[in-house]
Amino acid sequence: MIKSEFISDATLSNSKEQWQFAEDILQKVSRTFALNIQVLPTRLRKPVLLAYLLCRIADTIEDDPDLSADAKEYSLRLFSQIFTDAQNSTEHLNLFIESIPETWTYSEIPDQFLCLKLPWIMPLYNNFSQNIKDPIIQCIKEMTVGMAQFARRQEDSAHDWLSISSEADLDNYCYHVAGVVGNMLCDLFFIQSPLIGRKRYEKMRKLAVSFGLGLQVTNIVKDIKEDSLRQVCFIPLDWIQEAGFSSPADLFKNENSEKQAQLALRLAEKAQKHLSDAVKFTILIPSLEHRIRLFCLWPLFMATETLVALGDGKAVFAEKKVKITRTQVKNIIRTTGLRAWCNRWVQRSFKNYEQQINSFKK
Repeated sequence: MIKSEFISDATLSNSKEQWQFAEDILQKVSRTFALNIQVLPTRLRKPVLLAYLLCRIADTIEDDPDLSADAKEYSLRLFSQIFTDAQNSTEHLNLFIESIPETWTYSEIPDQFLCLKLPWIMPLYNNFSQNIKDPIIQCIKEMTVGMAQFARRQEDSAHDWLSISSEADLDNYCYHVAGVVGNMLCDLFFIQSPLIGRKRYEKMRKLAVSFGLGLQVTNIVKDIKEDSLRQVCFIPLDWIQEAGFSSPADLFKNENSEKQAQLALRLAEKAQKHLSDAVKFTILIPSLEHRIRLFCLWPLFMATETLVALGDGKAVFAEKKVKITRTQVKNIIRTTGLRAWCNRWVQRSFKNYEQQINSFKK
């Protein structure tokens, strides 16, 4: 990996209106990530912002319930080729826009609008140096392949529940939608921070996937009930059968059963382990890179607060979705802003969260 070029403010200000659009659409597709983006140092803010929007486009294609697996695979392949086949990028971009459903032209859904307006932000990407582009390209390449495979499986199970066969299957899915993002962020941090040397980077890279997986698995746990309403279950099927249920449909017949709760806690424990590694990843970031640390710590602490809010696991299956409060969010931002530089404080704080989570286990 090249670590010689840094993005200057002059390079980034090539199109004020295009960057304004990118910032505005980010607020509409993800207020949480928009908050995180603002805390990053300038040299990282715009590459990470743009990378997030590009990943969001792939996710929008993969997640659309009305697109067939063939259509998703075709669009995702074209989207990937925009970045992996630079010589024919414009051709692939035009074909990608043509592949988007006509109904999205009239849609008021921000994510679909973002997909249509990809040509507005591509010039911003094209102005990045190659060493900035490389981690983004790798992320999109792996992400789109994994998403296309998952879309195919989803269609094959159209008349039944979409389920995950095993923990290894879950790991594979989460890697392609979130683990690759952890790797990309780690690479961008290395490239854009003069304080992160090669040895430190190599240690961080071993933990980077967990940064993405910890957040992804936490989201999966809190969305168990919501996903079940569309006949999707990310709890591994072999876990479900070990607990005495024959299928995901059987699992959701008896609301708030003890066995259901134990399955939720098992998944939460997996998230917790990844979050623990993600904290180790974060404290490897030099203390002087305070803003990068905050960018990482805010979602990690919010995810851990969410696991605490899950309690004994029964809340996952209730009608009301588990969420942390605005007061908790504000408290995380305030306390980390003061203490994020201190490794001992970060470790101690996370340990306190873990003790609360472990108190619910039987």
